[in-house]
Amino acid sequence: MSQTESFRANREALVLRLRDQEKLTFQQIGDRFDRSDCRAAQIYQAARHKIHFPPNGLSNRLNRLLTMSGFIVEKNAIASALRAGKLYPGFLPRNYGIFAHRDVCRWAGVDPKSLRYPSHHYERFPDNGLSYRTNNFLKSAGIPATKAAVLESLKNGSLTPTKRPLGYGKMTHAELCRWVGITSHLLRKRDRAAGQ
Repeated sequence: MSQTESFRANREALVLRLRDQEKLTFQQIGDRFDRSDCRAAQIYQAARHKIHFPPNGLSNRLNRLLTMSGFIVEKNAIASALRAGKLYPGFLPRNYGIFAHRDVCRWAGVDPKSLRYPSHHYERFPDNGLSYRTNNFLKSAGIPATKAAVLESLKNGSLTPTKRPLGYGKMTHAELCRWVGITSHLLRKRDRAAGQ
């Protein structure tokens, strides 16, 4: 460890102790280091992040993605998940694509060509006029891909763009509204009227 890295580690440990144990404010911590309260808060957050995601060779994004998906981020555990088919691109977990898969396989020491993917990876959705992504989204949200079920979910607020469920955005919302034959601005007017 270089002298600069050692200094940073000692400073982060001290900031953690001052904030968590001695209950000092960021302003008081910043005054002690001759820094602003914002900089003290940044140092604290960086130290907390290192505790939650220790450096293991994976990017912060992949560490967060695997942790949020319920995987233990250790090489043996990830290698087992890859071989068991619990972790593969385009389906499990969400937002885990081919580039993330390549990086995780390289990190875990697994050859991606040796992996066999489950047959439902190439699942065919009915030709109902919706995109593959929207059909996949409805399936993961537990909403049947029928016009009646989607219309009911839109009306009762189960499908609210940028709010719920996770990952349901404005583009998917517009596609579903067109598909069931309603205009999305009518739903917004109704929601505003209900809120008043």
